[in-house]
Amino acid sequence: MSDPNLDQLPPAWRRNAWAVLALLVATSGWMAWQALGLEFNYDFEQFFPADHPETTFYREFRETFGSDNDFLIVGFEGDSLTAEFLAEVDAEVDALRALPGVETVQSPTRLKLPVRDPLSGMAFQRPLLSWDNDSTLAKDVTRLRHRDDVMGTFVSPSGRAVALTLEHTDGLSKAGCDSLAAAVTAWERDVHDSKSTIRDVHVSGRAVAQAYYVGVMEREVAWFVSVGIVLLVAFLWFAFRTVWGVMVPLTVVLMSGLWTLGIMVATGKAVDVMTVVLPTILFVVGISDVVHVLTRYYDERRADATHQTAMQRAFREVGLATFLTSLTTALGFLTLLTSSIGPVHDFGMYAAVGVGVAYVLAFTLLPSVMVLAPPPVISKSGTGVFWNGTLHKALRWTLRNKGLLAVAWVGIAGASVVLGSALRVDNKLIEDLRDDDPFRKQFVFFEREFAGVRPFELSVTLPESADSPTSLEALDALEQYLKADYGVGALVGPATAVRMAHRGYMGDREAYYAIPEDNRILGKVLRLMKRSGQWNMLVAEDGQSVRVFGKVEDNGSQAIQVKNENLDAWCAQNMPAGSACKVTGTAHLVDVNNASLASDMVGGLGLALVAVAIIAGLLFRSGAMVVLCLITNLLPLVMIAAVMVLMDVDLKVTSGIIFTVAFGIAVDDTIHFLSKLRLQLSQGRTLPVAVKRSFLATGKAIVVTSLILCGGFMTLTSSAFLGTFHIGFLISLTLLFAVVADLTFLPWMVLRWFKAKV
Repeated sequence: MSDPNLDQLPPAWRRNAWAVLALLVATSGWMAWQALGLEFNYDFEQFFPADHPETTFYREFRETFGSDNDFLIVGFEGDSLTAEFLAEVDAEVDALRALPGVETVQSPTRLKLPVRDPLSGMAFQRPLLSWDNDSTLAKDVTRLRHRDDVMGTFVSPSGRAVALTLEHTDGLSKAGCDSLAAAVTAWERDVHDSKSTIRDVHVSGRAVAQAYYVGVMEREVAWFVSVGIVLLVAFLWFAFRTVWGVMVPLTVVLMSGLWTLGIMVATGKAVDVMTVVLPTILFVVGISDVVHVLTRYYDERRADATHQTAMQRAFREVGLATFLTSLTTALGFLTLLTSSIGPVHDFGMYAAVGVGVAYVLAFTLLPSVMVLAPPPVISKSGTGVFWNGTLHKALRWTLRNKGLLAVAWVGIAGASVVLGSALRVDNKLIEDLRDDDPFRKQFVFFEREFAGVRPFELSVTLPESADSPTSLEALDALEQYLKADYGVGALVGPATAVRMAHRGYMGDREAYYAIPEDNRILGKVLRLMKRSGQWNMLVAEDGQSVRVFGKVEDNGSQAIQVKNENLDAWCAQNMPAGSACKVTGTAHLVDVNNASLASDMVGGLGLALVAVAIIAGLLFRSGAMVVLCLITNLLPLVMIAAVMVLMDVDLKVTSGIIFTVAFGIAVDDTIHFLSKLRLQLSQGRTLPVAVKRSFLATGKAIVVTSLILCGGFMTLTSSAFLGTFHIGFLISLTLLFAVVADLTFLPWMVLRWFKAKV
């Protein structure tokens, strides 16, 4: 039926609606123009904790010794180290050196060892691998088995692969990374097409990874937005069955997403691995307010209210609840501001901004459209009858099975607490990459054939000069410990470098792979190393600050932490008095992030609990209601912790946001129910009647918004990043648990708790 009262809307309403609509359209145009400048950033160094002492130390260390992350590793895989294979590898060195941004290329086919003839005293450069001479190649390969500086770095212990190190421009820009990555891709294709003994080529490094994953994020943003829109249309049609009921909420949500992206660009924020999920989150979170308003509007129209009356009642009755739910959701995101990790901090801030924008648009754009557009034709049958009947049955079942539900919820809560207590804080560098991810495959290759790609950096400060016999003896013991006990492969340090130089000085004889006992010979070896620049790469100008580096297996931050603690204990006991040993580097800073994650999450969740408690207390003026609100929404969090343990999902940067975000969103339905309950009680209705009316009035909106939220977050499970997958899946599951708790646990507990107060 059409609304005969459409023309009776106050003229001031129409004037104000046109003015508001014009302002919103103009603002949206500006936001769209801003959004065109959206950029993407995959630089994982942004995950370093800002202003943390460890970050400051690393930056100072990098100023002295250079970055451990401005390089590419190119691996050539063959059947064996034949002359033909090595010749084909060597033929690619010049092509690699010509790639944009590449400054140096170290190849085992062109490395030369400084060797001194003990008899004549003449020094010369001998090729590491005489691959152009079949008679000496086999001897060279055999000799390499005893060279720690080569095996695991340039030549695989299996004898099937070699690796080249490409150092590129320091701090390569996104454009530079894109250019280098494109050139590498083209080069790889040419190698595969033209080589016979090279079975495969592998490339790893920040520059190519950043270019690849920025491309992935660009595609995922488009995919998430597209799928999100389709899901919203489907759920809105399921809920309202009118074009009007689909298009109006969809317009509000799309504009809120556009505004948020525009604000991000205007404030200089690029999309990263965290904020890539923002459009989807804002789509599904922003729709909640609109659905609750329209659900109430549709109910009033079915009860024969006029268009004007239905609008007034809908916005008046739902207004406070939607404000509070938007507030709690925004506060859930804002608690992430306590994180010292930049992307997590920014994600929380812009998500909260987006929630605020969605609320503003819901109460400006929505009423303007409702005033100016023809009202929807609403049937008194169909979905309205379906929802009313279904909710009646659900409530009756809940109240008839109170004992069963009590036992079930107590059992579930107890089991979840036990399981959830085993949740670990841990992180592996490639854990967020799927098994079929191309860069995970590269990582696995280098882990298998070489010493890995996780960098190990150790800063050592000595009480006296590093070239003294005492210091070298201490460094030698330290480096042997790192190899044998810590598991550092491809290790390079001052003592190891002196060992290698001494071996070369004595004719490349293995017996002399040691620190010279003769101080005279040691002095000569050191002078040769300083003259060649080899010493200065490992020892700072002050002569006492030393770098020891290598590669370690990626066993996770917890395992590495244990190794670091053991290393600290060893250094305290065995290094000279006044020495200082400190692990640093990019991989270490990622571990530092993870170490602070648990406290950040607990602190953020604590702030969210306090905020919700204050809001519930102000709303109901009842401590019991506060407790009930918190318990209802803590249950899903405990349950999801148990699920994470069962799924073997560790707590890390990406999964750590799940709890605060899910809590801030899940509490919305509880507030809607309790707000309606408060209104019913204030009108003099008994508690049982108030609970029934609140359940029926809010149940549809709770279910629909929860389905939209779950469906929207589930789109994230298609991401190439497992971290994004876990965010989508686990938050969806949390919200599913929350709606079950709101529809079963909450009504029963309200009746039970307040029975004596009726």
